[in-house]
Amino acid sequence: MEKYSATIKNGFKYTLKRNIKKYTQNIKMPEKDLGKKQYYSFLSIPVREHHIFYEAFSGLGVLDNPRAIFLQLLKDPAFEDMIHIWSISDMDMAKDNIKEFEDLPNVRFVKRESEDYYRYLASSKYLVSNSTFGYFFVKRPEQTYINTWHGVPTKYMGYEHTVERVENARGPARNFLGADYLISANKFMTEVMYKRAYKLDGLYEGTTLEIGYPRSDLLINADIKKVKQKLEDIGIKTDKKIILYAPTWKGNLYNQLEYDVEEFKNTVKKFSENIDQSKYRIYLRVHYFLYKILAEDSELKDILIPFTIDTNELLSVVDILISDYSSIFFDFLITGRPIVFYVPDLKEYESGRGLYVPVNTLPGIVSSDLDEVASSLDAICKNRKEYCDFYKPQLDEMNRWCTYNDDGLSTQRLINIIFKDYTYLSSRNQDIIKTFDEGKKKVLICVNSKQKSNAFWAEFYQKLKKYDFKTTDVTVLVTSFKDLESKKYFNNLPDEVRVLVWFALPFVIEASKTFYDREALRAFGDVHFDEVLVEGDINEYFADFANNLNGLYEKEPQQG
Repeated sequence: MEKYSATIKNGFKYTLKRNIKKYTQNIKMPEKDLGKKQYYSFLSIPVREHHIFYEAFSGLGVLDNPRAIFLQLLKDPAFEDMIHIWSISDMDMAKDNIKEFEDLPNVRFVKRESEDYYRYLASSKYLVSNSTFGYFFVKRPEQTYINTWHGVPTKYMGYEHTVERVENARGPARNFLGADYLISANKFMTEVMYKRAYKLDGLYEGTTLEIGYPRSDLLINADIKKVKQKLEDIGIKTDKKIILYAPTWKGNLYNQLEYDVEEFKNTVKKFSENIDQSKYRIYLRVHYFLYKILAEDSELKDILIPFTIDTNELLSVVDILISDYSSIFFDFLITGRPIVFYVPDLKEYESGRGLYVPVNTLPGIVSSDLDEVASSLDAICKNRKEYCDFYKPQLDEMNRWCTYNDDGLSTQRLINIIFKDYTYLSSRNQDIIKTFDEGKKKVLICVNSKQKSNAFWAEFYQKLKKYDFKTTDVTVLVTSFKDLESKKYFNNLPDEVRVLVWFALPFVIEASKTFYDREALRAFGDVHFDEVLVEGDINEYFADFANNLNGLYEKEPQQG
């Protein structure tokens, strides 16, 4: 490894700024930052070997892949001493989820971002998430982090997103790199999402389990009677067949929504007018980002299915699915039931973000015309067999490459591998992928986004272009940015370059080798780089960070 000693610029100014920050934080710290500081104090307590911490959709409820893992562990006598902790962002909204399990002595619910939340996140042996933990999160070496994600991709994601790709990739990429296990439904998801969209190919050193999606087991093995009773208990009638309208959310960033409440109302009304209402009812399921907004509308709230009902359990009682490019249709494929694709903004969406799955391969009618879709619903209600037979070739082909692992045993395979440490030999297509490392030289370049010199940025771009990307894997670690100029610059670096974003902690911690080791884990997990460089005008933090990675950090622990 070529060792490189970073040069400190403006060291006095940086140290003074840290000392001022340290002094002021002891006087008053915002509550949201105080919790994160507590988290770092909890990193010193022993890891609890029998604790498993779950979070689904940033604390929405007991849902999705984490739910499937949780339920399977609950009924396995080998894990009766396991303590299960669920992160919940809104206790009132998730009350029906909580009610399901509140009488179990080994199940606990903690308010997201509370003191208990940070304590359990820092000290539980197993961490399970279907999304991302915040920028402050660092997986301890003694912990096992399982990231399942929450769907097979249909839309461009991560670094392939057509708008602000670095901002869209930064949270998931950091979490994926820090995970011990990534769960993949199929080879398509592994290759397209993990390897390509989030640029894990050539860098990720954890294990990918291409063994099927745990949440699919919730659909395949569902107790139909119990699912219907859950729906009845919350006022959703099940006396007729259910048509579920489940569109995706739209927006250029994960937390920026584009929606039209009146459009939802008009669409549902049109669908309702074109079905046999003596046999069918229409219900609405929207992305969890949008649910709270639509739940306040008097006309939609009665047909809106809340997220206390798991999506895959819900699909077990759905007769017809109407969707667009939401990944929900992948989960529904295994049922063989009719799917209708209503895509009113297909052309705009393809130009604005892009789709991984060609429209002409979808197993159902695809139309941007509301009248045509409504007429198709009417036809399906009258003769569903004719519709299903017509689209059977597309359905069979998509099932061939998408659902070959969906046998109702995906969760058990995961538990056998991770929790029981079985040697796993497959006679099917499941696979355990130990690493995405391609054997290239791995270079990390640290750079401060706040530098003002246009000449430096022009030179930096040219330096990046000179790398031989066939033999070298290049990662740029850049300090966080919000200004438009930086966004434009970093989103237009060469496609081969992976950009990771580093966020400063909102408090000062004693600088030491242990601190910098932990910061590396926070930034990119267990990845080992062959060369670490620092470019431009940097501060003492990045100098020590780089020198520590290169084995040159020899300072005595100091107060930042």
